Amino acid sequence: MSELMNRPARVIDGASRVLGGLLVTAAVAFLLLPAALVLVLSFGTGNRVQFPPQGWGLDRYTEIFSSGNWGAPTLLSFEIAFYTAVGALAVGLPLVFALKRSLLPGRQFLEGLAFAPIVIPISAYAVGMYAVFSQLDLIGTKHGIVIAHIAHALPMVVIVLSTSLEQIKPELELAAMTMGASRSRAWTGITFRLLAPAVLSAFLFGFISSFDEAVFITFLGGAGLITLPKYIFDSVQYAVDPAITAMATLLMLGVTFLMLLGTALRKDKK
Repeated sequence: MSELMNRPARVIDGASRVLGGLLVTAAVAFLLLPAALVLVLSFGTGNRVQFPPQGWGLDRYTEIFSSGNWGAPTLLSFEIAFYTAVGALAVGLPLVFALKRSLLPGRQFLEGLAFAPIVIPISAYAVGMYAVFSQLDLIGTKHGIVIAHIAHALPMVVIVLSTSLEQIKPELELAAMTMGASRSRAWTGITFRLLAPAVLSAFLFGFISSFDEAVFITFLGGAGLITLPKYIFDSVQYAVDPAITAMATLLMLGVTFLMLLGTALRKDKK
């Protein structure tokens, strides 16, 4: 009798597992199919982007490195992303210590302010920055874009650093100070040393956040600053360059590698 009563439950459980597996498979396929399609198209030949490709080869990868059109936007993106990552760390690291290791009044307000770029739609945020930057003559300047990207990357940097700092017990610093170490010595010798993988991980995520950003550069970059994302966007909007598929593939591989490296650094720290 009990076996007969449990049979419908087993059928429902089996159907739920099958349905769940199908939904997960469909979701993964939906996410990976565009990337796989771009990867296939990047090995095509010809003057047009078409599927299936009429021929196969490395022509589009060769064009990226030989045409001279992609070098300047790529170098500019690397430069801005590097300064952005350094600036976001310079702001985020003291902020995280103030939030997690002090009794500073208004800590919750500061934390909410740091996370504001995540909550506010990026287009609205860019419009507000345009109004401010136009008054400060920062439109079309490299340091203006870096400032905007620092604000955009700061939430990710704060999240990475704060979650890692919470796992470092303050008692370790107190134990070092009871043994004669100064406060600064306890910070540098224990806390910062344990936090170093998270700092590097936050740097990588800040770098990725800036390197892949296309909204701020469109609003604030003017005509003189063209980063790689903006160059790709302009290529798609005005004239589709077949080499864009190869560059998109390289970007996907590079960003994936950096994200996996940053995640591995955080896991090693744990």
